[in-house]
Amino acid sequence: MSTSRKSKESRARTLEALWGDDPGRSSRGPKRGLSVEKIASTAIAIADAEGLDGISMQQVAGRLGYTAMSLYRYVPGKEQLVDIVYDRAIGPPPGRAETGIPADGPADGPVDGPDWRAGVYHWVRSILKVYDRHPWLLDVTISTPPLGPNQLGWLEALLQELSDIGLADDEMLHLAMFVAGAVRDLARTSLELAQAPDRTGVSVEEMGENYARAMRELMDGSRFPALSRLVVSGVFEPGDTAYNDIAPSLDFGLRRLLDGVESHVRSAGGAVDV
Repeated sequence: MSTSRKSKESRARTLEALWGDDPGRSSRGPKRGLSVEKIASTAIAIADAEGLDGISMQQVAGRLGYTAMSLYRYVPGKEQLVDIVYDRAIGPPPGRAETGIPADGPADGPVDGPDWRAGVYHWVRSILKVYDRHPWLLDVTISTPPLGPNQLGWLEALLQELSDIGLADDEMLHLAMFVAGAVRDLARTSLELAQAPDRTGVSVEEMGENYARAMRELMDGSRFPALSRLVVSGVFEPGDTAYNDIAPSLDFGLRRLLDGVESHVRSAGGAVDV
């Protein structure tokens, strides 16, 4: 079988698992005790407790009181199981931003009324909460663009916030994918740093202090002039925020990104005051 054919068959099986009818709903014959939803919720519970590596057809089947072979009538295989679990775990997307969502940053606080920037921040905070509830989602290898109903729902929700500000269609998609990717990558970095003490025995606070010390010792002003400037200014020294806190980087980067989007739209004669 060619690689192309294997890829097409795998994609078809994934789509069927994500969108297809649950075979347990058939009205003929004895009522089955399994369903895709039961399988998915059990796998999510395992992942929440043990991480992504804890998910296997055998483990899920054992929790449900069935054999692993019984699951294959509902889920084609481990790859499709992870696809289903990922989509179910992220859940439905957030509703549109409402009054009270800050328009100038992800931190909570009041605002006069909703706007497109508030909507983007609302989306970002919402997906971060999902990653906080299910950190193992950040360990899932992304092998295709969004395909599941919930994944597409999240993409749709972000595109809705960007749909009337004056961007071209391809620009809207590029911006949405950049925001989603940046948030996921920063969240994963934060998670990995938070988990480091379990692997190294060094606390997050000690990591911050050790890194600052190493930067002071390693810096060569002639080789790393920009980094040396930051070291001298104390940027790398531990502060009030945790070493793995991504909020400062996310806040600044997102604000400047959306500032740039506003400038781009205005220069093209669009309207961003929505």
